[in-house]
Amino acid sequence: MKSLLKHIFLLGLCLILPCAPSYGENNKAILIGISQYADPDINCLAYADEDILTFSSILANFSGYQPSEINTLLNQEATKQNILKIIDDTVRQSQKKPIDHFIFMFAGHGLPPHIQSNNTNSFLAPHDARLDEFHKESKGSSLVNNETFINKAWFARQISSLKAKSIVLIMDSCYSGARNFSERFAENLGFSVGFEAEGTNQRGIMIVQKSDIYGSVERRIAYLASSNENQPSVEYHELKHGALSYCIFEYVNAVRKETDETERQDITVNSMYNNITKLFHTVEVKGVALSTFHLPVLLPIPDYAHVQGMTFISIQGNKKPKVKTGILELITNPEKAEVSVDGVRIGSSSNRSLELTEGRHMISLYLPETNYNYSFVVNIKEGQIKREVINLRGSLAVESYSVKRSQTAPQLDVYVDDQYVGKTGLALSNLVAGTHTLEIRVEKVTKKRQIEIRPTSPLLVKYKIVRDSTPPPKKDLNVDAVVF
Repeated sequence: MKSLLKHIFLLGLCLILPCAPSYGENNKAILIGISQYADPDINCLAYADEDILTFSSILANFSGYQPSEINTLLNQEATKQNILKIIDDTVRQSQKKPIDHFIFMFAGHGLPPHIQSNNTNSFLAPHDARLDEFHKESKGSSLVNNETFINKAWFARQISSLKAKSIVLIMDSCYSGARNFSERFAENLGFSVGFEAEGTNQRGIMIVQKSDIYGSVERRIAYLASSNENQPSVEYHELKHGALSYCIFEYVNAVRKETDETERQDITVNSMYNNITKLFHTVEVKGVALSTFHLPVLLPIPDYAHVQGMTFISIQGNKKPKVKTGILELITNPEKAEVSVDGVRIGSSSNRSLELTEGRHMISLYLPETNYNYSFVVNIKEGQIKREVINLRGSLAVESYSVKRSQTAPQLDVYVDDQYVGKTGLALSNLVAGTHTLEIRVEKVTKKRQIEIRPTSPLLVKYKIVRDSTPPPKKDLNVDAVVF
């Protein structure tokens, strides 16, 4: 725990200066975070969407990105169709006006554990992914696919077609460092892939070599995955983030603390990768290092020598010689949220007044009972009293439908956190944000799953009802047995 305290997430104040970002004039970011999944068989994630919102805030407030340059898809917005469209549009636009610096970040589910990465073209799970859609490509083939997932060959082809001087790809999802994806991605650009052997100084870095060693280097790409092809990625309630996202934010904050507010510091690929790898080895949760479960993997193109000095992210410093303060009046519903300012916990009641130094601060509100973490940036000016009213409640709707149009789906008894709340067709609008247990009961059949409630993202869960043709056990029961 002592090690964990040393790595508390701090995002301090920042003075906005007119200096131009070091990336260039045309920058783009696509950020996708999915905590809520429509399929009842896919567990929701506690922090994926908030990790993306945090990274988006870093780009907009501390990294010189304009809001118009950041495209964010969260939860129900992050459908397969919307993800394909936003990537397609960005690729087409880059053909007309090349991008200086491009960042893509995905936080959400990757492949399920029973699907081997080298046996499928499926890659990332959008909000509307369905686990029961995996099927063999052909009779006798070992290749399985799922058309509801983002296809790795398609994704590799699109990013390879992107016209950008430098590209940073961040994958905070399970099994995202897949070798066959990396090989396909590199080969689209005319490269071949190898891996550093165990025990080398750069363990976890993929070695990329161009087929034509005398060819020109048109772009530089850094692909950072939270784990290799055989490892899941983990999120921790103790960190309130996914492991990779947490380590990225920690290092960004460390650089900001050491950089004067009048300066902008470029964090290179080499610096970012080396430092987050160190954090994976040193940050502990319940006495166990993050590296026990997985380690980040880096794919540099055209090779590590060309990419290591590339800018991963440019960050405005937050050293401030003179302290000026203002007041933040914070009101939340519910009020029992733990409050942190720039990563430092300051109390367990969120209805309070805070004296803060002038500049931008990252405010985090955490509800321990539901493991919900909400963060936002507030800009404080000297002598100002700023009031923020935050709603930490969201809505849930539960519906049922029959696979046969001739049959009427029965109403299902709905329980939230073991409390009966009504029957399907209901809409609850005042649930505390965060993790809850949703349970459905009907005719002695029970279905239970974990759900995530968000204030600005209504969750709709639809249960498909299938009538079992097996005769019911009791003669006086006039309906067939129900199967979800």
